[in-house]
Amino acid sequence: MTRAFALLLALALAGCMPAPRVPADSAHAVGSGETIVVGRVELVPPLRKGEQRLRGIGTGTYENRIFLLTDERKRVLPPEPAISDYAGRIEATLGSHFFVHSRSTPFYILGGVLILDVAPGMSGARFPGGLWVALKPGDRAVYIGTLRYHRDEFFEITRVDVVDEYGVANAEFAKKFGSGVPLRKALMAPTK
Repeated sequence: MTRAFALLLALALAGCMPAPRVPADSAHAVGSGETIVVGRVELVPPLRKGEQRLRGIGTGTYENRIFLLTDERKRVLPPEPAISDYAGRIEATLGSHFFVHSRSTPFYILGGVLILDVAPGMSGARFPGGLWVALKPGDRAVYIGTLRYHRDEFFEITRVDVVDEYGVANAEFAKKFGSGVPLRKALMAPTK
């Protein structure tokens, strides 16, 4: 990747990157005008041992983790996202559900980044976006689906699916947050 990606990684490791969406640990901590967003990201085939080479202090937190870059307005990411494009991102561990705080307004998933190697030279994989998340005022918790990226041996994305696994997600949500907050289903949809 380019110098911009190297700068991004250096800022991330130094703790200077803009803040991601905050993980949700309690339904009681959801403020007025906030929603818990529940989803998952999968890579098919999954990462193999050695595909991510994260060596160095602080790099372990990026193992098996994808950054979903989001915005409240529809736009196209530049070939090299700016540092500001990472503000409000969703940091998702591949294959696991994420639970994050979000404003109760619709937003777009513009794309994703997975850090593959930190030295020598920086490299990462880019993932397409073009998805809309339909949050609305009054939502306390919304399930947006599983974003499944299919790839080839060169890490090129060959297909993107949004899969409905509401039953599994709802069971995990109820176990984590209790049954007092309903989980509304509003699957991610392609933008037009």
